[in-house]
Amino acid sequence: MDLRSLVRKSVFASCLYYLADDWRFGRKLSRGDLETTSGTRHANSSVSVSVDYIRKVYNDYRTYAGISKFRGIIGEIGPGDNFGVAMLLLANGADAVHAIDRFYSKRDLSEQRHIYEALAAQENAATLFDGSPSEDTMRGLHYHPGIAAEDYFTRYGHHFDAILSRAVLEHLYDPISALTYMTNALKPGGRLVHRIDLRDHGMFAGHHSLTFLTISDSWYRRMTAQSGRPNRVLVNHYRNWLDQSSLNGEIRVTRLAGVDGEIQPSIWEDIDQEQRNQALDYVAHIQKRLTTTYRSIDPKDLAVAGIILIATKPQANGT
Repeated sequence: MDLRSLVRKSVFASCLYYLADDWRFGRKLSRGDLETTSGTRHANSSVSVSVDYIRKVYNDYRTYAGISKFRGIIGEIGPGDNFGVAMLLLANGADAVHAIDRFYSKRDLSEQRHIYEALAAQENAATLFDGSPSEDTMRGLHYHPGIAAEDYFTRYGHHFDAILSRAVLEHLYDPISALTYMTNALKPGGRLVHRIDLRDHGMFAGHHSLTFLTISDSWYRRMTAQSGRPNRVLVNHYRNWLDQSSLNGEIRVTRLAGVDGEIQPSIWEDIDQEQRNQALDYVAHIQKRLTTTYRSIDPKDLAVAGIILIATKPQANGT
């Protein structure tokens, strides 16, 4: 058994590891080194697997938004190591895609090129590139590495027809403020589509999945301040933000704590009763051990482990 596996057996040892790792990551950032292995979704995938995943993400965005095509100017937060989703957006109606990422996900550009070539062939989109298909030759793609979403939407004057993300908002330092800044950057009629993973992303694998909510705020902040590990902003905060915003929208549940796999995106009341009870029982096993902040949250909100937030900015006439 390696050292990391031994550390994982202890919550306290894991916390010490994350404290040290976050310090190390902060030192790395201070040198201007933005490279990370986070977001390297395609590093060990075949071209066909990568293409299928990219199409799933793109099609999910369309389904969630309830439209056949995205048009105009699109913001994609946290594209990771590949711009295949941006390419599909551009090939199917978007004028430009601004890809925003606090870090630079490590990638093999020659391997990535094969993905773009496959997508270009399927979409008959060779003219989308100035030369051989690659991220550097993709027309309409504007890449912004090294800037957090919270900063990007206040620093630049771009206005968007849609802003999209998948498993990204849980890594932002301040996702609620970021959503407000995104709203301000939306054109009238513009859409937000965010799939948000509220789990601990394996920080305390082998323990109860809500163990990360038992760590004090001060410790957890020091464990995650630089590295972008999950921010522990749960569904209640997103719901309160949406209720207080000027947008028309909804939040649907995609995962439940203690329930394997994803569920059909649904409001809480429409989820299978057995699955709801399973999740609530799972929460009850740890709720008394949570910090005061999280212990006071409605168990139904603690049971939500993933959501989709979809919202539209009203037109000037209020529709």
